[in-house]
Amino acid sequence: MKLLPIICIFILSSCAHNRGPASDDMINAASDSIALGNVKASAIKVKENQDVCFDISLKMKGVEQRDASLANWTLAWVDQGSRYHLLNLNQRDPASVPTGGQKIAPYGAYEEWTNTFRTCAPHAKFEDVKSIVLTPKSLPYKKIESMILEWK
Repeated sequence: MKLLPIICIFILSSCAHNRGPASDDMINAASDSIALGNVKASAIKVKENQDVCFDISLKMKGVEQRDASLANWTLAWVDQGSRYHLLNLNQRDPASVPTGGQKIAPYGAYEEWTNTFRTCAPHAKFEDVKSIVLTPKSLPYKKIESMILEWK
């Protein structure tokens, strides 16, 4: 009976050592922001069959719903040789529609929108995808920049 607690501790500790993050060649995350942090993007890079896919999330403050829609963005992946490869941003079925709306804060009201979407780079090698570049076509901010989501 005295051995039971010791056996349980041994089993639990051995299980804890087997857990860990997903393999680096299967999944990876990156993020960036622009407009003083009012526009944020994060992406997960996933190996899927013969493709490399990206699950992208946008979170935007002080913009309208159309600014968070796929039609307002261009996307390219960058390879190890710094070559850009343009990607299609097609709507999902059902479509990826921005969610959110007006938020009330002590300093006033503003709009906040989020959107998530997925796209894939056909026949790309996982290790060749150095980063993705997400560029808005228009935003209500003075300087429009691209977000560079880089994997190391």
